[in-house]
Amino acid sequence: MKTKKKQKQVSVEEYIETFCQEKRVRERYAVYVSEKTHRRLKGVVRIFAGKHHTTTSSLADSIFTHHFETYGELLNEEQNRFDQEFLEWLKGTKWHESDDIETEEADSIIRDEQAE
Repeated sequence: MKTKKKQKQVSVEEYIETFCQEKRVRERYAVYVSEKTHRRLKGVVRIFAGKHHTTTSSLADSIFTHHFETYGELLNEEQNRFDQEFLEWLKGTKWHESDDIETEEADSIIRDEQAE
């Protein structure tokens, strides 16, 4: 069961500054959300679209950007932990014939996977 965290109170101005600025999203990729989330995004866009030129794409992009700025350090730490566990696993597989895989080579494999 999820426990709700106490919502941080921000002013309308702070909300607009963070999430509702006009933003042109040039290189687009599909991200699928639930119908409920999409309805809620469209509802927020209706509130701010006219005066602040907010679109569903710009709002979603701003939400993701804020998330990565807020939790970036935590996410980087977890990515590093995952990468280290992957390297350890890779060393134990038959993928590489020698018992000690070169760190540079393994790092290259991880970079290639992240780029995809």
